[in-house]
Amino acid sequence: MTEFEFFARYEMGRIIITLVTLLITIIVMKLIQKHARLYVGDSVELARRRGNFVLLKNLVLLAAVIVVGTIWASKIAGAALSLAAVAGAMLIISKEFLANLLGSAFLTVSRLYRVGDFIELDGISGRVIDTDLLATTLSEAQEGSQVTSRTVTLPHSLLLVKPLRNLTATGAYVVHLLKVVADPAEDLIALEQALLKAAIEVCTPWMAQADAHLQRIESREMVDLPSAEPKVILQLNDVKQATLSLRYTCRPNERVKVEQAILRHYLAQRKAMQCAISA
Repeated sequence: MTEFEFFARYEMGRIIITLVTLLITIIVMKLIQKHARLYVGDSVELARRRGNFVLLKNLVLLAAVIVVGTIWASKIAGAALSLAAVAGAMLIISKEFLANLLGSAFLTVSRLYRVGDFIELDGISGRVIDTDLLATTLSEAQEGSQVTSRTVTLPHSLLLVKPLRNLTATGAYVVHLLKVVADPAEDLIALEQALLKAAIEVCTPWMAQADAHLQRIESREMVDLPSAEPKVILQLNDVKQATLSLRYTCRPNERVKVEQAILRHYLAQRKAMQCAISA
């Protein structure tokens, strides 16, 4: 019996080929990612290169899947038939139970969130405190991201049909948006500067660390993330009111505290402006 026949027909041979294929795939993916991090260029060329790197990674993964699938084709066919029979029986017994299991599998593969993350799903937001086979338990949050003493359980079937927002996906430092309403008749430029100054005063202690953290994620995941430096966008969508949208960064568990500190600094500066005008 030749070595090829051994690898093609026997379990041990298939396992060896599968392990070698996975090892080669991991090495190639690491080399592609390392090469992508080393590239420096203008934003247009960088975006084009990132797209090429992502395409190359997908092709490598596809090739690995095809190789492994070919090796285990006969086993997969038998397993698929058995799995289809089991799935059909489960569907008859409990459609909701099956949907929750599929949602759990989707969560495991995609890693959408983990314990400690702050998420929003089906109009309910809160911090993840537990996950099991069928559901995720949140510590519910109300207006202003204030965590209450209540908990809410969300079935994993919702992950298959509802959009999920992970508000802490960037880890140690996250980007938040604070909206402040103003009268269009006021000095909006002065208010914009006051809000920006308030954010800089509050966020300066961790701004450099946050910026370095976001840049590391940007390089590792090959995604575009905003700068950690506060920025204000002026919106005039309504003739009766203007909106000042402040973007800032902070630690996930300090969002409410930082937001309140920025608002207090802003209101103090606004009051000082009004006193100066009246004087």
